[in-house]
This record gives sequence, C-alpha cells and structure tokens, in this order.
Amino acid sequence: MSFSDFFKSPFSRRSDVSSLPSPPLVPEDDVVAPPSEVDFAAILLAAGVTPEQRSKILKAQELLRALPSETPVPVKRDIVEAAFKAFDVSTQEIVAAASKQVEALRAFTRTGEEHTQRVLAEGNQQIKLLESKIAGVKASMDREVAAQAVRARSTLDQINEVQPVLQFFARDAIASSQPEAHAAASGPGESSQGESVDVQFDAGR
Repeated sequence: MSFSDFFKSPFSRRSDVSSLPSPPLVPEDDVVAPPSEVDFAAILLAAGVTPEQRSKILKAQELLRALPSETPVPVKRDIVEAAFKAFDVSTQEIVAAASKQVEALRAFTRTGEEHTQRVLAEGNQQIKLLESKIAGVKASMDREVAAQAVRARSTLDQINEVQPVLQFFARDAIASSQPEAHAAASGPGESSQGESVDVQFDAGR
C-alpha cells in the first residue's frame, strides 16, 4: 500500500464536462477525513513501521508524560532508559523506531501536499472547461435573442403589408353582404303572403 491510497480525488468520476453537468458534489466516501480521524496505524504500517516499533514509541511517550514537567531533561532520560533496560529494550531501538515513524509521517504529509496540488490543478482545469462551456452557451443564447428580434421585425413588416388589404376588402365584404342578408331574411315571407292574397282573391270571385 502506498500513501496515495489514503487520498481520493473528487474529480475522478467527473472528468467529462462536455454535457455541462451540474456542479459536482463530493460524495461522502470521497471526503478526506479530518486530522482527528486519520488512521495513523494504517499509515505507519504502510510505511514499514511495525506494530512492535509503534508499541515501543507509545511506551516511551507514556513514560515521558508521566514524569513531572519540572523534571530536568537529563533526569528524564535516565529514568526512561532505566525503564526500557528493565524490559531489555535499548535506547538505540527507541531512536530508530522514532526516526522511522517521524520520517513516515513526514512522507505522508508530502504525499498529502502533492495530492492537494493535483486536486487543485484538476479543479482549475475543470473550471476553465466549464467557463468555456458557459461562454459558448451564453453566446448561443445571445445569437438566438438577436435572431428572434430580426424575425419579429420581419414578421411585423409582413403584417403591416397585409393588414391594409385585409382592412379594405373586409369592409367591402361586410357592406356587400348586408343587402343579401336582408333579402334572404324578408323575401320568402313576402312572397308567401302575396300568393296567399291571390288565392283568396280568386276564391272570392
């Protein structure tokens, strides 16, 4: 396992922006754990620090914390060395384990910084692609607005050319249709009445 396995890129599954996706949200499993939740045991194991070496470092830390803060450093060193000698552990082993652990943690920090720089670079690239896409969409929108304005003006010109014809002939058509409508309404009644009068006149004679 390498340190790069401890980091994930939020852009690993969203590299294609050709279809202008919604702003990417980082899934919960892609969120880098805060410092208090970093699995240092796994990190140190990946760097080659054995559980035995970590145990020795933890014991040394516990001993140092148990000593009064006002205890002189030389006295602290003698006490800690004596304690480890009782367990047949040399100070050289402690120094070697501590050095290896510190170097592993520093390497982890460097890997994290490199990962962060890659994420920033990928993010800036995504932003540039999205900005380019947005600019293209806005240009298309502006062209459509301008085209519609031209269509609207041309259509209005056509309406203004046809409207006088409609108004002229529509008025004549209405005027000419009024006598016909009147004749159609009154003609049959009058004719029927005349015939009835003739029939009655003949009968009288």
